[in-house]
Amino acid sequence: MKTTAGRARRTLIASIVALVLAGSSVVSATAASATTALDNPVNPAALAVGDLISDATFFAGTSMDATAVQSFLTGKVATCKGTTPACLKTYRQTTQTRAADPMCSAYTGATLETAAAIIAKVGAACGISPKVLITLIQKETGLVTSVQPTQALYDRATGYACPDDGTGNCDPAYTGFYNQVYWAAWQFKRYGNPPGTSNYFTDYPVGKVSQVRFNLDPACGSGPVAIWNKATAALYYYTPYQPNAASIAAYPSEGNTCSAYGNRNFWGIYTQWFGNPTAGSTPTVTRSAGSDRYATAVAVSAAAYPTASTPVAAVYIASGADFPDALGAAPVAALSSRQGPLLLVAPTAIPASVVNELKRLKPTTIYIAGGVGAVSAAVAKQLASYSSSVVRLAGVDRFDTSRVIARSAFASASTAYIATGFNYPDALSAGAAAGAHGSPVILVNGGSKSVDAATRKLLTDLGVTKVKIVGGTGAVSAAYAQSLGSFVTTQRLSGPDRYQTSVAVNVDAFPGATSKTYFATGLSFPDALAGAAAAGAAASPLYVVKAGCVAPAAAESALATHPGFTLLGGSSVLGAGVAKLTVCP
Repeated sequence: MKTTAGRARRTLIASIVALVLAGSSVVSATAASATTALDNPVNPAALAVGDLISDATFFAGTSMDATAVQSFLTGKVATCKGTTPACLKTYRQTTQTRAADPMCSAYTGATLETAAAIIAKVGAACGISPKVLITLIQKETGLVTSVQPTQALYDRATGYACPDDGTGNCDPAYTGFYNQVYWAAWQFKRYGNPPGTSNYFTDYPVGKVSQVRFNLDPACGSGPVAIWNKATAALYYYTPYQPNAASIAAYPSEGNTCSAYGNRNFWGIYTQWFGNPTAGSTPTVTRSAGSDRYATAVAVSAAAYPTASTPVAAVYIASGADFPDALGAAPVAALSSRQGPLLLVAPTAIPASVVNELKRLKPTTIYIAGGVGAVSAAVAKQLASYSSSVVRLAGVDRFDTSRVIARSAFASASTAYIATGFNYPDALSAGAAAGAHGSPVILVNGGSKSVDAATRKLLTDLGVTKVKIVGGTGAVSAAYAQSLGSFVTTQRLSGPDRYQTSVAVNVDAFPGATSKTYFATGLSFPDALAGAAAAGAAASPLYVVKAGCVAPAAAESALATHPGFTLLGGSSVLGAGVAKLTVCP
C-alpha cells in the first residue's frame, strides 16, 4: 500500500526547527533545545536538490551502534525538564518482535528498550543509517533536542502515516516511538522496490529528471530535478517537495509563501550533526581547469592522457584566439591512429604551460590546424623542438581548412557532419560525436543556396552516403540542405538554441550510457575545443551548457556515466549549478 507517510505540509514545525537550528530564543514544547550550537558549518549554497544524500550514507545501517547513538542523544540535551514522557536520551519503550520481510530483517523485541537501542536496531535491521533516522526525528518533531517533549511528539516522531491535510491526525495504527521509527525505515526501503515487492514507486526514477513540487499548494508549481540516487528519491517520496530558491537562501529561517522546508532541513540537520551527507555520491564530478584558456586545455590533456611514459601519437595545435581552424581537428584527434590532445597557442607565442605539456607528451607528430595567420611560422618553428614531425593543415579559408583536415585523416567515411563555419557552438558538440564515430566535421557557408563544388567533391571522394546537418536553418539553410539531399541522405540535428542543438547531436550519437560526459560553456569556444577532442577519444558526449544549469537530457547523460562527468573550465564559466546537475527550467 502506498503510504502517505511524511507527505504532510509541516510548515509550522519545520519553521520552528529551523529557528532553533539558527540559535533562536524560541522555546517550544515541540522543538526547544538547550544545545543549538552548530557542530559543522552549513552552507546552504552547497545543497543540491537532486543529490540530498548519497546511497552510501543513507543505507549504512550499521553506521552507529546503540552505544554511539546513546552518546549522541545524551550530548544533545544537557538538562531535561520533562519527566512524563522523558527526553529522548532517557526515553524507554517496550518493543515487539517483527518477522523479516523484503524490507527489513527480523527485529527481536525487548522490555523497556532505550530510544538509542531502538534507533540502532531498526537501522541495522532495515539497512537505514541511524544517522538518517536521528535526522528524520529531529526534522519532523525536534525530539532529539527537546528538553520537555510531549507524548504527542513521540506518537508522530518521524511523521510516518501523517496526512497532508495539516490536521496532525496520524494513523493510530502507526503511533508510538518504536512504530514510527520502524515504519519510517521500512518505508524508506520499500521506496526502492526491493526484490519480493512490486514496482510500485516510480514517480522519481533514479537517473532521470522528474518534476517535484515546491509546496503542497499546487499554485506554487514544480521544477525539474535530476534524481541522483535511491536515497534522494526516498526522501522525495517521503516528503514530496523540493526547497525553492527562497527556502535555500533563507536557511535556517523561512523563505516565502511557496517555500517548503522538510528536505532542506533534513539536509541541513544531517550536515550540521554528521557532516557531508553526499559523501560517496556517484557519479563523481571532476573539473579540468587552468588559470586561462591555454592552461585549461593543458588540464584537459593531462586528464585525458595522464601517463606519458610513451609518446602520444599526435598533438593538435590550434589558435586560442579564434575558433574556426580547430573545429575540424577534434574528430581527427579521436582516431586511434592519430589520437592525441588538442592544445591552444597564441598566434605568435607558445604559453609556458603548453611548452611543459608538450615536453611531457613527447608527441610523434604535431599537427597545426590553420595557416600562419592563426599559428605563425615562428610558433611552428618552436614546435619543432618538441617533435621530429610538424605538419601544418591549412587551406585558403576556414572552410577549406576543414576540408584539408578531413582529407588528411579520412581515406573514407560513410557519414559526415556539416556545421556552419561562422559560429562555433554547433560544431563543438558535433566534434565529439563525430570523433566517437569516426566521422569528419566539415565547415560550410550554410547561408548558401547550394553545396559548393569543393565540399561536394570531398563528400564524394570519401564515399559519404549520409550527412548530419548540425544546427537549424539559421545556421545551415533549408536550400543548402535540399542541395545536399540531391546526392546524399541528410539528417538535421537541431534545437531552438545552441544548448538544445547540443542535446540533439548527443542524443543521436550516444543513445546509451557512456564512460564519461563532458560539459563546456556555450558562450565561448576555447574550453570546448580541447574538450571535444578528449570527449571524442573517450567515445563520450560533450554538451555545451549554460553557466548555472544543464538541459534535462544532459543531466540524465551525466547520471548514466561511470565513473563520472567532467566540467571544462573554471567556476566563473561553469558554476556550482552545473556540478550539481541543476536542471534548467
